Amino acid sequence: MYDNSPNTPEAIAQKDCPVSIGAYLSEGWQLFSKNPGGFIGFFVLTVIISIALSNIPGAGGILNSIIMIIIGAGYYFVGFKLSRDESCEFSTFFDGFKNNNSVGILLTGLVSGLITGVFFITSYLSFAIASLPFFINLVDSINAQLDEPDADFEQIKSFLEQLPPIPGALVPILFLVGIIFLLPGIYFSVAYTFAIPLVVDRQFEFWPAMETSRKIITRNWIGIFGLLLVIGIINMVGVCLCGIGLLVTAPLSACVIVVAYRNIVGLRETVG
Repeated sequence: MYDNSPNTPEAIAQKDCPVSIGAYLSEGWQLFSKNPGGFIGFFVLTVIISIALSNIPGAGGILNSIIMIIIGAGYYFVGFKLSRDESCEFSTFFDGFKNNNSVGILLTGLVSGLITGVFFITSYLSFAIASLPFFINLVDSINAQLDEPDADFEQIKSFLEQLPPIPGALVPILFLVGIIFLLPGIYFSVAYTFAIPLVVDRQFEFWPAMETSRKIITRNWIGIFGLLLVIGIINMVGVCLCGIGLLVTAPLSACVIVVAYRNIVGLRETVG
């Protein structure tokens, strides 16, 4: 029987998706200001943990990717509590590891990442293969301008020449394929913005969370894309400030997503 509860994926997927970038940035800053020390401290700790995991021999990179998906959800656990004016401890940032929360968060992050990754990787490979003739000519041109042949350039040229030749007629086709796969990659990466927040807030399973997020955001995909673009620019500014700016811009970005989710989807009234 169809469940018409307002908390079901089906009902939530029918919500509109109004976007007010200025308002979300302002409210995101207000949310960040409720616990700036906690947000900045958590960001610093996640960087330290990520570096430590990445340096583990063997599977350090894979382990880091897995753990970071779960830890990254900590911004939402804290952001949602602060949005409800509930008190929270620093340990709340690690609620993703409690009560089997990690399973849903991890599956959502991995599956959504796999879907977008397939499109982006295919697009990248298509562009890279199509660009091989250009790179070979570029290496030849640079090497010809040198007084003496450079050993590194010679090795690069030798490697490129060992690759199968790319027919000239195939180059524009490969570029077209790259664009064809790039577009859905961008679409899904934006459309899944609310997937992990839905797992955290509503305890949805990974696929209903992903599909609900996709359906809501598709109603105003351009608006959410614009919001994420502005967030990206803000973080670029943080990087340009010797990386120190990321101490504020990175957690602020998560707070803006929390605010967008709160205004578009709405928070669950009680926390289970």
